[in-house]
Amino acid sequence: MQELGGTLPRHDDGSAPAAAVAAALARHRGEISEAIRDLLAARIDELRGDPGLIDLLGASVEGNVETIVHMLAHGLPPRRIEAPPAAVEYARRLAQRGVPVNALVRAYRLGQAHLMEWAFACVGPEDVAAVSQHVVLTVFEYVDHVSQHVVAVYEAERDRWLENRHAIRVARIRDVLDGRAPVGADDRLAIESVLGYRFAREHLGLVLWTDEPTAGPALVALERCADALAQALGATGRALVVPWDTTSAWVWLPGVVEVSRETVSGVVRRGGEAVRVACGAPAADVDGFRVTHEQALRARAVTLAAGEDAPAVTLFDEVGAVALLCADLDAATAWVRRVLGPLAEPGSTCARLRETLRVFLATGGSNATTASRLGVHPSTVKYRVRRAKEVRGRPVGDDRLDVELALLACAWLGAGR
Repeated sequence: MQELGGTLPRHDDGSAPAAAVAAALARHRGEISEAIRDLLAARIDELRGDPGLIDLLGASVEGNVETIVHMLAHGLPPRRIEAPPAAVEYARRLAQRGVPVNALVRAYRLGQAHLMEWAFACVGPEDVAAVSQHVVLTVFEYVDHVSQHVVAVYEAERDRWLENRHAIRVARIRDVLDGRAPVGADDRLAIESVLGYRFAREHLGLVLWTDEPTAGPALVALERCADALAQALGATGRALVVPWDTTSAWVWLPGVVEVSRETVSGVVRRGGEAVRVACGAPAADVDGFRVTHEQALRARAVTLAAGEDAPAVTLFDEVGAVALLCADLDAATAWVRRVLGPLAEPGSTCARLRETLRVFLATGGSNATTASRLGVHPSTVKYRVRRAKEVRGRPVGDDRLDVELALLACAWLGAGR
């Protein structure tokens, strides 16, 4: 951690020096917030594994840091400060996900300790006594006040969520996905009765979510899309829709044996809502119920990693290998650069060369088929393929499979990731 400033001016009381501390912290507010977010994501297991949840954690941390800096700068009483909206929403989301409340409380304790380290870094040794007690007590009182509020929000949301009509189904589905159920034929029948869904057939697992506000409650839009997908894909019964949080849902379609990107995309377009869909591959019985769901989650991870340029629909069968790379994006990026060399550089020219080479290899090296798919002349394909190999610096030989996977990763995740 870097030094934030020099020796603070001396004052008889603690509030004026605290304002100087606040000014020093304010200059590094973004860096501090990012450091605390990364610390919490690394130290608290329950907060890992979901990019959306990590983003909301970052917003919550940033809101709290900004409020504390403002409070110290102006000498505001901590008990009169309201919790930042992002912190309140983060508490609600944790309750919806079933994350234990102690993870929320621990996050505030760790965040407070780390913020104090930053604050002390800007205080000279001769000023510690004059400043530290006021700052520590003020921040402690704020964290105590706000943490009580967000815990109350968490508990109220958790009670509401548990009383929701989906609560029992969520619990039973989690048992199935975690391998705790069904235990025997009777338990299987009991679960099927609660869910209104049978396991003895093919399933298609989906994850539906929305990144933008919908015309009504997000869950209504997701359920409407799930029903439309069930009809379009020839499901043999109603979709099983389980809310995961206020913006996403897990879905299973019974009896679907084949999934088409064009069909799913058409349903999403006609729905007129900003819904995104990640699809697993059809699979049978209880094990298939778990497998197709896990595949849908992995397909969603690719979409989230791809960012704004990702399509509205992602099929696991199209991105299965890329999904595995998403488990460690830093290592994947290094590997792609090693395989493709300069061809992995960002920019429209390299992007065109990569896409042409990717389609060329996928079509068995056919200039005509590649030209048809890309809408260009065969001679253009021939030139781009030759140029792509030149930019890479070596021909596509024994490492062809590596090259194809690296090109696919660039196509989905973008160069430079």
